[in-house]
Amino acid sequence: MAISPLSKPAFARSSALSTSTPSPISSQPRGMQGLQQGPQQGSALRRMLMSDGFDAPVGMGKMGAGKMGGLEKGGIDSTMKMLTQMTDLLAKATQMLASELGRGIPGMQGASAPQMGGMSAAGAPSAMSGMGAPSAAAAAPAAAAAAPAAPSAAAAAPAAPAAQGASQVAGPEAVSAQKGSQVGERTMTFVNDGNSPMNIQFTPNAGDKAIDGVTLKPGETKTVAFPDGWSGNFRSTAGDGKNATLGEVKFNGGGNNTYYDVSYIEGANAAMTIKPESGGRLSGTMDNLLSGAPDSIKAKDANGDVYGIKKTTTSNVQDGSVVDYYRKHVGADQGYVIPTDDASTLGSKDSHLVVHMKNLT
Repeated sequence: MAISPLSKPAFARSSALSTSTPSPISSQPRGMQGLQQGPQQGSALRRMLMSDGFDAPVGMGKMGAGKMGGLEKGGIDSTMKMLTQMTDLLAKATQMLASELGRGIPGMQGASAPQMGGMSAAGAPSAMSGMGAPSAAAAAPAAAAAAPAAPSAAAAAPAAPAAQGASQVAGPEAVSAQKGSQVGERTMTFVNDGNSPMNIQFTPNAGDKAIDGVTLKPGETKTVAFPDGWSGNFRSTAGDGKNATLGEVKFNGGGNNTYYDVSYIEGANAAMTIKPESGGRLSGTMDNLLSGAPDSIKAKDANGDVYGIKKTTTSNVQDGSVVDYYRKHVGADQGYVIPTDDASTLGSKDSHLVVHMKNLT
């Protein structure tokens, strides 16, 4: 019977729909190389394809090879139903292949699906495209396109070693930026402005290097070098050592500054001033504080000889009369009178200080 509803060219590719036993797949297409998961999975797929009618679609078993029984009876609807079933089978096969591979079928991103048993999976849907049948080829790329998203997490992993490498580089750079100063870059130049020899004694703070004392003749000048970061005090040895004017210094302090001050907390036995060599604020005074001091606050040695003024604070107890006297002669930022006079600590970028001293007697 002539096929009037559809022209022959429209079914030119339907010759592949044969009821004969499918020939074995002789070679694997590039897109199917990942399907060799083992004999059990391959057999399951083959049984599904054969049982679901890739070799003998529903409705063709009684017609003989090459005949479309539905069309001989003029049943275009049954033919459409058959083609729709074939499309569903193709979609199921594609999903099964994608699930077996775990990440989609390689090579499915193209326009056509792999050849199965001599039948083009893309060929059957092309005959139905004008009839509104769903396209199986469109489902396959969708599954393949979604699966590769997982590897993106691995791309972020190398970020951690990069951070570790950065920290390994930053260490040596930080150390080189803090190179220590060489000996001789921190000095104090002492000048004896008195009429008698003067011995100067240094007392380092805990952990700092001991510095040898110096003796200055009247009018003599000597320069003493200090180690990097040295801190401590110095004094004239005049008197019995119980009361003394202190010069205090800290090299390479905060901001790499040199901090200095004159303190009268421990008493006074010498006039003293400290000033940066390059100029800056002056700490202390060269006035003879002993000349106008009342006898009650004068410091005396074991022989009763006066050599200076008493200390303002003993065991955290302040002597009000001594404090009041110093306040009249020493400015608020000119020297320490009590331990809380922190405004008297002066700072400079200059690490070379000049100290003028003169014994009070």
